[in-house]
Amino acid sequence: MAEEADFSAHELDHVRIEAFREAAQYEFPSKPQDRKPRRDDYPAHAQLLIEQLVAALGDIPPPNDDNRLTILGQRKGAIVELQTMAPATDKSGATKTPALDYPGQDVVVLRSVRQEDRTERALLFIPDDAREFLLERIEAYGAEGLGNKKRPDVPKFEPIEVIEAAEVRSLFATQVNFEEPQPLWWELWVREPSTAKPGPRTNAIVTAAQLAGLGVHNDTLKFPDSEVAFVYGAPTALTTFLSRIPGAVWEVRKAEWSIEPFLDLGGAGVGQHDWVNEMVGRVVPPEDGAPAVCVIDTGLSAAHPLIAPGVAGAWAVNEQWGSDDHQPHGGHGTPMAGMVLYGDLFWRMNDNQQVVLGHYVESVKFLPPAGFVANQPSAYGLVTQSAVSIAEIGRPNVSRSFCIASSTSLFAPDSPSSWSGALDQICAGSMKGERQIEILAKDHPKRLVMVAAGNVIGGPRAEVEQHHSIEDPAQSWNALTIGGFTAKGELVANLTPLAAVNDKSPFSTGSQNLVGELTPIKPEVLFEAGNMMVDGSGSCDWHPAVSLLATGSNVEGEPLVPFWATSAATGMAGNFVGQLKAAVPGLWPETYRALVVQSAQWPDPIRRKLIGKGAHWKGTGKAAKNSILRDVGFGVPSLARAVASARNDLTLLAQSEIQPFLLAQGSNSAVFKDMHFYELPWPRSALQALESTIVVMKVTLSYFVEPNLSGRAATRPETYRSYGLRFELKKRLETNDQFRERLSRPEPQAADGEQWAAAVAAENQQPEPSHWLLGPKAVQAGSLHCDLWRGYAVDLASHDHIAVYPVSGWWKSHLGQKRANDKGRYSLAVSITAEGQEVDLYSEVAAEVDAQAVQAGDILIASVG
Repeated sequence: MAEEADFSAHELDHVRIEAFREAAQYEFPSKPQDRKPRRDDYPAHAQLLIEQLVAALGDIPPPNDDNRLTILGQRKGAIVELQTMAPATDKSGATKTPALDYPGQDVVVLRSVRQEDRTERALLFIPDDAREFLLERIEAYGAEGLGNKKRPDVPKFEPIEVIEAAEVRSLFATQVNFEEPQPLWWELWVREPSTAKPGPRTNAIVTAAQLAGLGVHNDTLKFPDSEVAFVYGAPTALTTFLSRIPGAVWEVRKAEWSIEPFLDLGGAGVGQHDWVNEMVGRVVPPEDGAPAVCVIDTGLSAAHPLIAPGVAGAWAVNEQWGSDDHQPHGGHGTPMAGMVLYGDLFWRMNDNQQVVLGHYVESVKFLPPAGFVANQPSAYGLVTQSAVSIAEIGRPNVSRSFCIASSTSLFAPDSPSSWSGALDQICAGSMKGERQIEILAKDHPKRLVMVAAGNVIGGPRAEVEQHHSIEDPAQSWNALTIGGFTAKGELVANLTPLAAVNDKSPFSTGSQNLVGELTPIKPEVLFEAGNMMVDGSGSCDWHPAVSLLATGSNVEGEPLVPFWATSAATGMAGNFVGQLKAAVPGLWPETYRALVVQSAQWPDPIRRKLIGKGAHWKGTGKAAKNSILRDVGFGVPSLARAVASARNDLTLLAQSEIQPFLLAQGSNSAVFKDMHFYELPWPRSALQALESTIVVMKVTLSYFVEPNLSGRAATRPETYRSYGLRFELKKRLETNDQFRERLSRPEPQAADGEQWAAAVAAENQQPEPSHWLLGPKAVQAGSLHCDLWRGYAVDLASHDHIAVYPVSGWWKSHLGQKRANDKGRYSLAVSITAEGQEVDLYSEVAAEVDAQAVQAGDILIASVG
């Protein structure tokens, strides 16, 4: 009797689809799209702007009364503040700060801020010798009697509502008590166009700051358009200094001194040593050459009996600190390391199975122990990068990922920070000393970094259950941000678990309060983080009964400790990635990140918020769905689904290199270059046979951007990313040629590519209902894009083509960096899930892949012959 097939068993290799890729030219505009005027009287509007600009600039100081400093490479000028007009309707998007940069004149937007009414305020630097140039441009914009001539610079000046004088305090990105006499450390985001770092402008500003009596730190952080210098002084002294160097600094931020204090872990267990010794006898160490997960934390107790078999290296940023775990009450780095190796020890302690380790753990201590000077303000980014380098020098040529469970709530996560930017550099391979001009970006080292979303602490239930935002550096575009769910629901006398089983952990933070088009969806995924308990008075806190079990740093006194919150979740994520890389070696870091997200599914309490009746998502609007995703990400990853496909749960996977832009020799502007079309090997027959059965398709596009810190990064993602990518699926009633024509046509108007991408994706040449959870109009920032299609199988049968295409970034717009012809890379995952159905989607696709391979072989033989 034939063995009954298990259609849900994940035991089949994912299907690679690189052979089905076809590159095509991605064309730039030929003519602008007609646009509705937003000003009734352009000449009157231009005259108003001229009057406001002249008043805001004031008179140029005479040479003998000019207190502005002479800074090498910096033209003397003034800063004005702009405000954009209100959106046309309640449903209109925000009115963005126009692209008012004129590089030849050094007129530049320093920073911009989105306001609650969806207008923006921005600071514009205007050199003294560029005033007439700008006034002439506004006059031309408002000219009368143009006849058939096109009105110039409408996108630049039409959105501006108000121009007024700017205060130096507007450069500060965080709230500051300017009357505070106490000196503080500050980040100066120096506008440094030089490709050489340290740059001449930064050096001049540092020297000038010292002469002004401000303290200066020796280290700086370096980005393509900026260099972050750290100075020490009272707010009044700093504002006086900044008033003398207008235009030299993008913006100013507080540089925090300490990382968020770690949790005060406690607890004891009778017979802990017996449990540990019993499990040690079942542990099999990793093989030579196994992948590693490096924990950047407080060190670890390498002699712990459960850690010793799997530890491959332990270092410290400062050798004098030692590599041991200095955190009290069970440590922090040691529980993290135990989580990375074993996951939640509760499950390991409750069975008698052999524990075969497939990956190593490493540790780099990047926090100083008691008795040593605290890390300088630059520690957040610089010390993290230093920790990465130390591990890679200590054990070179290792397949390695990184875990960081430290965060701070002292800096708002609604825009990139120097710390999150440093993480993005780590992932992209663009740290100091890594960027080599003769090597393309695609060939620089790439790294997968997992970072904790940040924690909600205990307290009154009403406060705990409010939304709490992620903490710096969890807003990193490239890092995989880890939030928490919980399956812990033990009952304890007089206490009640706060969260329902399999719901979001009360410790976990999200990004609902952040602007969707400007910030990534964070966290992307959830891992076990433990629960809170509520007492009769409504007070919430952690409790051992609903925490995870981990290795403790006090090996002799307390080798097992409770562990919880997003630190525990990040350790669990490290364990997941270590197992994934051991099971499926040789993939790119971008691909492992994609597989983690692609494998994730929402547990039932969360699913009910999104899944509606029949073949539909719940009838909430896009904004509500977006808010849910920014709370729980794309769900809880499944190792089985990440490692392999099943007959009724198929994943197609591609890794590809792409050149987003092209700067032709002799040209002064770059254009879009590559887009990729995939004619997918598709289970058409199987899907058609399922007819009205509900299936889910999920698409994840993962790549790493090189970050560029500037004051505009908060409201202009295209100035932060080196390049962006998007995906688009062929419509059900669309032919292959129509699909290609729709995506290959010229861009209508949008200089940054985002509006065009949304317009093209939203256009219905042949109207059909959308089955996407978010849909093409829900454009998110970030370097990972994911969406889900849910509908009838027979409808999905025709969606058999997908395209990947670029949107703008600083490689394209910042030609002085000479990166316009650089190449990047991406990973694409497409899955079809017919949950619970006895259907073989896989075999039909595998047969098509085999046929393609045979055809390719025949072509090769014919060409050789």
